[in-house]
Formats: sequence, structure tokens, C-alpha cells
Amino acid sequence: MEKISLLTLINGVFILISNICLTSSVSVFVSRQTAQSVLSRQKRFNKGGLEEVLRDNLERECLEEKCNFEEMREVFENVEQTREFWIGYVDGDQCLSSPCQNGGTCKDGLSSYICWCPIGFIGKNCEIELVRQCDVNNGGCMQFCELDKEQAVVCNCADGYDLSADERSCEPRDHYPCGRLGKNIANTLATRTLITEETVIQTQGIEHMNVTEKNLTTANSTNTTDLSNVTISPTPRDNHWDFFPTLPTVKEETNTDQRIVGGLEAKPGEIPWQVALVHKKKNLVFCGGSLLSDVWVITAAHCLVDGGIGKFFVRLGEHNVEVDEEKESDHEIDEHHMHPNYQSQQSHNHDIALLKLKTPVTFSDYIIPICLGPKTFTENLLKSATISLVSGWGRTRYGGLESDKLQKVEVPYVDRTECKGSDKISRFMFCAGFLTTRKDSCQGDSGGPHATRLNPDTWFLTGIISWGDECAKEGKYGIYTRVSRYINWITNMTGIRVGTSG
Repeated sequence: MEKISLLTLINGVFILISNICLTSSVSVFVSRQTAQSVLSRQKRFNKGGLEEVLRDNLERECLEEKCNFEEMREVFENVEQTREFWIGYVDGDQCLSSPCQNGGTCKDGLSSYICWCPIGFIGKNCEIELVRQCDVNNGGCMQFCELDKEQAVVCNCADGYDLSADERSCEPRDHYPCGRLGKNIANTLATRTLITEETVIQTQGIEHMNVTEKNLTTANSTNTTDLSNVTISPTPRDNHWDFFPTLPTVKEETNTDQRIVGGLEAKPGEIPWQVALVHKKKNLVFCGGSLLSDVWVITAAHCLVDGGIGKFFVRLGEHNVEVDEEKESDHEIDEHHMHPNYQSQQSHNHDIALLKLKTPVTFSDYIIPICLGPKTFTENLLKSATISLVSGWGRTRYGGLESDKLQKVEVPYVDRTECKGSDKISRFMFCAGFLTTRKDSCQGDSGGPHATRLNPDTWFLTGIISWGDECAKEGKYGIYTRVSRYINWITNMTGIRVGTSG
């Protein structure tokens, strides 16, 4: 009975549906072929017993249908390749927009990307060019250019200067900041005329100099002197190597020693950081040095080997050693510190020493310290400068002919590769001077400054006169202690600030 009722119900439903279809203009059924394409699942490319053996087809497996990681692995048969494709398959290729700049290579990641930057570029998109940060135009900084953790430019200043509101310029904190000439001296030098070398006719062993007068401009690296009463003499007499090189002396033609190597007389106050180490009994300048602060002087270590700390004193503001010009200031030494690695009997390496004065120096137009900079800054300044300035009195140690007045000479930096062809030097030294032109430091005034000017008007210590093979000998250069190598040691000993990093 129940079966008859069920059949009756089914038949009734069928009749009802048939009536609806007959009264409707739209059919509810599709063709057999269409229905089959919808209901049938596409068979995999590899099927049957060989599915786990044969290499799958990427287009059939994962592009025509959605696949999982395991199915994709069957296509590549390599886990790393599968992962690379999976990252782009899941969320798209993040590198399609080419986000990496300056030749960077884009590596797609899951909802992210990584730029592999070429040398000299950093940042998420390689958008920061390191060489343009500080190496080009000093990063826009007046003095020191440094990079913070985000590789952004941070300007800084030497001891005695404050960073201005523009975060680029440096303003002097005191009346006599390091590295700058006194205002009165600078104004006086700016109005003078300069007699300069115009042509040099060089022959073997003979040099003749013609000079003309021209107006001095601030572009000159030194506001130099008048040579109208000086003539240049023939070849200087050869003097064998001496460990107390001094600056070239400018003598009148009557000088029988004729030890002239191209120097000029400095004006009083033109090199106010110049220091003289004076032997007490003989009252002779036997070495030079540079003033770093009101109590610290830097010089060459070999000057202290035989000099004896109690046998000499420090004189500042000196110009003419034969005349008391009432601008000098003498100071006793409280402490001396030779570099711990200096060995006088083994090599010329680490030829550097510090002297602490018993009484602080009173600064004036004639006594001003020279600036120190961070290691990288000092090294870059040394190498990039066209010329630098060395100075001294041209004496031999404890006697001999000398220049009464402070002398100066401009010398260019010489690449170490070129210099090693004529002298054996280490990375703690550098060469400066000319291969043939007779301009060089000479005997007797080691320890003096090798100073380089940072535009517009601030001088930094870049070297210390150390040693040389004779004086201005053809094919030989003057050798200087490389100050950049010792910035950390100097600052640790003296407490002088040279920016946020040494």
C-alpha cells in the first residue's frame, strides 16, 4: 500500500512539472553536451599509475585549474623552484612594477619584495646613492659629513664650532676658533699683493725663477709674501739624509750655503698654530709642532728621542727667531706621550707624539690652534686637496745655517703607489712634494704641520713632517706622518672632539 502511494506522489509531481514547462516559453534543460562539460571534472595531465612518476604540465596543473603546493611540486620536481613559483602564484609578482632603482635586482616575496642593490646604493628600493652622500660636495656640510643609521646625511663641526640652524653650517663658538686666522691678520693679508712664481725654467741642476706681481685673491691657498728683494740661487749643496727635516729656506744670493728649496716667508700670524721646540741652553729651534688646543701640542716622536723633555720648552707666536716681537708665549711641558708603537731604532712608523703644557695658552691673532677632523674626513681632505702647506724655520738640529723667519711651502699629495717607487713607506705615512721641482721640506724642523685648507677658510692638520732622503732631491719626496691614522689615539689622549665619530 505504501509503495502505491509513493508512486502516485512521484507521478503527480512529474505531471505538475510537465504542465509548468508546457506553459513556459523558456526551457529549464540544457543540451547533453553542455551539461556534460559542466558536470565532468577535467582529468589531470598525468593520470593512472604513472601520475606520481611522470613530470607534470604546469599549464594544465596550475593555470587551467587551482592547484596546491604539492601538485606544484610535482610539476617542478624541485622544492626551491616550487617555492619561488608559489610566492608569485599565491599573491602575484611584487616585482612586476619594477620597484628597484639604479639597476637593483628585484626578488619577489610573499606580499613583499627585496631589492638587491649594486655597489654604492642602499635603501628599500636602492634609491640612496652612498657616493653622493658625503663624497660629493661633502654632503652639503660645511665641515664634517657623516651618515646616521638610516644612511642619511648628518653634518657636524670641529671642536670650538656649533652647528647652525640650517644643520649644514658651522658657527665659531669663540673669538679664536681652530683653523681660522685672526680677523685682523686675514684682513691684512687680503689687501696685500702676492709675488708668485710665473715660470720655472728647469735644467739639470739649475733652476731660474721669473716672478710677476698680481692681486691676491681668496682663492690662493696661502696669502703669501713679497719676494721683491729675494733672488733664487743655483742648485743647493747636497745634504745627506738627516732625521730632522725642515722647511726650505729663502736666502739672499749672498748665502754661501745656498740651501734653497722653494720656500717663501710667512707673514706674522699667517700660520698661528705653528709651534717651535726650543733648546733651553742653546736657545735654538730644533723641531716644530702644531697647537691643537690651549694645552696640547702635537709633534714628531723622533724629536723627543734625544731632545730630553727637561731640555726644551714650547714657544708659540714665534715668527723671527732673532727678534723679540712681544707676541711670543713660552710654556713648560707637563706631560709627553710618544705613540706606544713608535720604535726609533726599527722604522719610521708611528712618528707622532703629544705634549701637554703646564699652563694654558692665551689665544691671540698670532696663537690659534689648528683643527682636527674625523679619520675619514681627514683622509679624504688630504687626498682631494690640490696642495697643502708645510712650515718651519729651516734649521738643522742644534745649529747650522737657518732661516730667521718662519718659512712655508706648498706641496701636493703624492699617491702611495708612485711614492713607493722612490721611497719605502708604510700605510702610516704619505708622500708630498715634487718629483723634479725643488720644493720640499728639509733638515731640522721635523714635527711641523702639514696643513690642508677646507674651503672657505678653515685649516685642518693632515700630516706631520717626519723624514726624507736629502732635501728636494730629484726623484724623492718628503715623507709625512699620516694623521688620519691616529685620530682615535689623539682624541683619547687629549679629549678634543672631532665630530660624533673618529
